[in-house]
Amino acid sequence: MNRNKWKVLITVAVTTMMATMDASITNIAFPVLTRVFNADVSVVMWVSVAFVLVSTSSMLIIGKIGDMVGRKRIFLVGIAVFTLGLLACSLAGSIGQLIFFRTLQAVGAAMTISCGAAIVTEAFPAHEVGKGLGSLGVSVSLGFIAGPVIGGPLLDFLDWRSIFYVRIPLGLAAFLMAILFLDKDQPRHGKLNLDLRGTLTSTAGIFLFVFGVSQMRDYGLGSFRVVLLAGTGLALIVVFVLLERRAQNPILDPALFKDKVFSSAMGALFLHFGAAPPYMLIIPFYLMLGLQMRASEAGLLMAATSVTTLVFGPASGWLSDRFGRVWFAAIGAAAAGLSFVFMLGFDLQSSTGSVAAVFVLLGVGAGTFQPANNSIIMGAVTREHLGTASALIATQRQVGIAVGMAWTGTLFSAWRDGYQEGLVKLGMDGISASRTAIPLAFHDVLLVSILINVVVVVLCLLPLWPMKQKVTISH
Repeated sequence: MNRNKWKVLITVAVTTMMATMDASITNIAFPVLTRVFNADVSVVMWVSVAFVLVSTSSMLIIGKIGDMVGRKRIFLVGIAVFTLGLLACSLAGSIGQLIFFRTLQAVGAAMTISCGAAIVTEAFPAHEVGKGLGSLGVSVSLGFIAGPVIGGPLLDFLDWRSIFYVRIPLGLAAFLMAILFLDKDQPRHGKLNLDLRGTLTSTAGIFLFVFGVSQMRDYGLGSFRVVLLAGTGLALIVVFVLLERRAQNPILDPALFKDKVFSSAMGALFLHFGAAPPYMLIIPFYLMLGLQMRASEAGLLMAATSVTTLVFGPASGWLSDRFGRVWFAAIGAAAAGLSFVFMLGFDLQSSTGSVAAVFVLLGVGAGTFQPANNSIIMGAVTREHLGTASALIATQRQVGIAVGMAWTGTLFSAWRDGYQEGLVKLGMDGISASRTAIPLAFHDVLLVSILINVVVVVLCLLPLWPMKQKVTISH
């Protein structure tokens, strides 16, 4: 345990907020970038896509390296690489250079995020890990909220480069804090022995799978492009699992998944984020095109979820430490699922107040589920596997969101087009049909998400069956 646990938490939280802010602050600059570089939207999108692909595919191996050579070293290098990436992005002279420098940033982000939860877990005593991880979750919500709030004025009054260079001082401050407040790494005996075959197959497999499913919305589920990329990625992941069973020093020890607590919590985490994109992806269409809100009004309304998560995260972490993490994870998953049930009532006459109330319930669910779930996962592994577990949490989250975005976008687009065509045949004009089809297709997608959330609740409760099992933290 670290006596400076709160200083450690703040240090990790600052770097986590930098990484989550990066996504939201960069995305709102897309219209500006298309104009400045005279580039098509499909090209500019790679500013975000390249970051997600590189960071997601590298987290697992970086987490393993952190376990082997020391998490503080990896964390410090990650902050330095990320901050240098900010500088390089602000100096980019073409869209190609910007995309390349974003991959540099992605490596730095992966290095900090993959070690973050492990560093916080080590800093807090076993009975307070939920409190620490719940408080860390606040930084994620703050990052998503701060991105548009800060990025908008910067783009209005300065230029696109400002969204990168104004964050350099924060990176330097985080680097200094990490030097001062993080414990020195314990000396590792022996040479670094990395499983090369596992490294290649896991990195390539995750990269191709996430890239493949991300193309589903544009090319369709059964397209050759999607099947080839996602299928090859999935095959490589299977090869990776088979190789790890025989590796002397596996990147991901298969024995971890023999623990029912660990495996069920990991499955619940993946499906939780796989079920979330109907809110993340479709709600903006519903609010802006269905209810005809301005972008600023829609953004402010959706912030209710992040603000609620920000409040409930630390409280849930503290309460789950005292009263049981398994039950709090299940309650949070149930609340998130219930919010989707209430969204089935959204239509073109829904009031702002009723919509906001459901968004708050979703924030309660996410803020309750995630700290408890992460505490269960981190508590199910030994100290030498903390970095791997931390990286696996981040990887599951990113891959889950990518898969969720793919199935949500594909189904919503197909069902909306079908409803719109049917309404036009019934005599409704095109504009009204397009608007009316949005909540109808949204409801169909929500049914899938609700079913996934039911599975999440079952997985959360699985450790209690057939006999009650108390989860403990082992450092």
